[in-house]
Amino acid sequence: MATAIGGFLGLLGPFGSFLNGPFWQVVAYWVALAWLGFAVFGGGAALILRRLGSRPLAWVAIALYVAVLSVPFGVVSWTLATSLWPRLRHVPGLTPLVWYLEGLTITAPQVALFVVMRTRRRKPSGGPPSPAPGLLGVAPGEVLCLQMEDHYVRVHTARGSSLVLATFAQGVAALGGAPGLRVHRSWWVAEKAVAGVVADGRNLRLVLTNGLSAPVARSSVAAVRQAGWLERGPAASASDSVIA
Repeated sequence: MATAIGGFLGLLGPFGSFLNGPFWQVVAYWVALAWLGFAVFGGGAALILRRLGSRPLAWVAIALYVAVLSVPFGVVSWTLATSLWPRLRHVPGLTPLVWYLEGLTITAPQVALFVVMRTRRRKPSGGPPSPAPGLLGVAPGEVLCLQMEDHYVRVHTARGSSLVLATFAQGVAALGGAPGLRVHRSWWVAEKAVAGVVADGRNLRLVLTNGLSAPVARSSVAAVRQAGWLERGPAASASDSVIA
């Protein structure tokens, strides 16, 4: 960005700088000032934003910072310009105040652009961020149930299922406390996935929204009842085919 802005100013030649000397010198002068400006003013603005955030006070602090630092910055630019083009020292009306105001006119918009870009980049895009997929390959909120298969865990979502190499305990831990219960030694079911309950003899099965059914261990019946899942009523008959 500094190079682009410096090159643009070199082509534009503001404040009569296009008359100062060869084209390459004018471009090099403005590119050098742009880099120095971004280092001095951009670095300071970044520190202020880090301490004060994007509050109005930060804008006031940055404005004061730019106004004060533009004095030594103007000295540096004057020294560089008069070293390249000594005749500038004798130009009528080119007082230190005019030089300062010209420098401020160039610097202030660049700093404002820098601050706006940094502020927008740090703003959240809206809503809480989705958890990283991690071990399961999907966000915990997408999981309908987990099913243990030998040394793998099958992850069921509304889009289908996939196998991940992990212990069942690792799979449940990767859910990060998502609402649900481990209803069997080889099944974990999300609360939102329970469509109903079906009795299979003395056993219970949870019928899920994706068409699967999960067995409920006798030791887990109390937890399922406490969660209110038994009150969701039958969703299939005992003669319906189920997946063990």
